[in-house]
Amino acid sequence: MRGLWVTLSALGIAVTVSADEATDALRKEFEAYKAASEARIQSLEGQITNRTDLTQSEIDELRIFAERGTFDFEFQGYLRAGYGVDGQGNAQAEFKAPNAESKYRLGNEAETYLETIFVAKTPPEMTGSKDKKFETQIRLAYSVPSSNNANYDSTFSLREAYGTASGLFADNPTATWWAGQRFYSRIQVHMTDFWYRDMSGYGGGIENVAVGDDTAKVGLAWIGGSIDELNSDGSVIVNPSGQLRKDSIDLSLTEIDSLGGELRVLLTYAYFDGDDIESATQTNTVNNSHGGAINIFQINEFENDIQNLTALQYGTASAYNFKAVLAAPTGFSTANLNDDVDTSEWQQFRIVEDINYDANKKFSGSATAVYQYTYLGDVPMNTVHWTSLGIRPVYHFNRYYSFATEAGWDYTDQKGGDSGSLFKLTFAPQITPEMSVLSRPALRAFITYAWWSDDFKGAVGSTTHQDKTAGLSAGVQMEAWW
Repeated sequence: MRGLWVTLSALGIAVTVSADEATDALRKEFEAYKAASEARIQSLEGQITNRTDLTQSEIDELRIFAERGTFDFEFQGYLRAGYGVDGQGNAQAEFKAPNAESKYRLGNEAETYLETIFVAKTPPEMTGSKDKKFETQIRLAYSVPSSNNANYDSTFSLREAYGTASGLFADNPTATWWAGQRFYSRIQVHMTDFWYRDMSGYGGGIENVAVGDDTAKVGLAWIGGSIDELNSDGSVIVNPSGQLRKDSIDLSLTEIDSLGGELRVLLTYAYFDGDDIESATQTNTVNNSHGGAINIFQINEFENDIQNLTALQYGTASAYNFKAVLAAPTGFSTANLNDDVDTSEWQQFRIVEDINYDANKKFSGSATAVYQYTYLGDVPMNTVHWTSLGIRPVYHFNRYYSFATEAGWDYTDQKGGDSGSLFKLTFAPQITPEMSVLSRPALRAFITYAWWSDDFKGAVGSTTHQDKTAGLSAGVQMEAWW
C-alpha cells in the first residue's frame, strides 16, 4: 500500500498504477487491517474475561472498545452497471438535449460507474480521547463506457485523498479541520444526476464551526480545482484540456433556522490566473479574471415525508459555474474566435427545485424543475436559456416490487443558434429492499423512448440517430450505494 500511496501522492501529475493493481493493494491493506482489528478485539475480550478486579464502569468501557474494534475501518461505495441496446440493436445511446447540463437518468445511463471509498479512523486509544476524532478517506472511481465492441477505454481516477480532525475544541466539538483532495460542498438533483454546485478539489479548511446559541455552522476553505478525466456525475470528460485550474475561497453558513427548515448561504471568491486551451485547429489564450458567486438554499421537510429543496445561484467571471474548476460555459465555442477568451463578463443565474415524496406506502416519487440563464460575454451567440421539468413516480406493489416511470422535458435556446425541446419517457419495473424512491440496491429493466426538435437533428443520441428526431433504447441496470 505504501508504494501505491507514493504513486498516488503525485496525482497532480499522473496515476501510474492500473486499476487492478490499486484494488489488489487496497484489498491486501484491508485484510491486514482486519486481522489487526480482530487481534485487538481478542485482546480486549481477554482483559474482560481474565480480570476479576475491574469495576463495572471499566468493564463497560472495555466492552465498548471491543464492540467498535472493527469500526475503525469502513468500506463505502456507489455502483451503477447494466447493459442496453438502441432500437437497431446497437450499443445503448444516451438522450440529452444540446446545451442542457444534465439528462433524465432513469433508463438513460450507458456506462458502468463505480466509486470505492475507504475510511480509516484512528482508534481512541491513539488519540487520547474518544471525543477527538481523526479520519483518513480515499475514494477511487472507475468508469467503463457501455459498448458492444472492444474499441473503448476504461477510466480510473483517484477522486478523494484527504484527512479530517474534529473534537479538538472543547467548546466547539463539531468544528472539523480538513486537508487534501476531496468532494466538497456537492449538491445534486438525483433524478438527473445534476451536480449544480460542486467545489471538489485540492485544498483545506475548517467546517461545522458552531456559532451563537443555535445550530448554525460556519465553514471556510481554500480550494484549487482537481483536474482529472471525470465529470461530477462520473461521466468521462470529452476534452480534459478544457478544464482549467483556478483558486477559490469558499465561505459557508449552514444549518440556519429558517421558514421551518434549514437555510444555507454559500459564498465563493475565485481567481483565475490565465491559461491556454487547445483544440485540433487552434490555441486560445484565456485571460485572467476575478469572480464571485452566491448560493442560497432553503431545505424543508414536511408531513407525509415530503422533502423540498429550493436553490438560487448567481455567479460571475471565474466563479460563474459554481465549481472548483473553470470550464467553457454551455453554448461557448472557440470556433472562429481569433481573439483571447475574456472570462470577466461571463454570468450564470440558476433556479433549482428538487422534491422527494417518500411516504413508504404505495406511492413514492421525485420531481425537479430547473431554469438557467448563461451569458457568454462579447462573443457571437452569447446568451443561452435552459429550462428543465421532470417527474419520477413509483408505484409499489409490495415491499420489494415496484414500477417506476420517468418523464422529462428539456428546452434550450441559444441566441442566433439552435433552439428546441427534448422529451424522454422511461418505464422501469424494479426490485428494491424497501418501499422508497431512493431504496438501494435497485435492480431494474427499462425501456426508454425520446423525441426531439428538428433543430437538434444530428446532435442527440449516437450515429444511429444522425438523421432522426426520435430514438428508443432498452436494457437492464442495477444501482447501489452502501
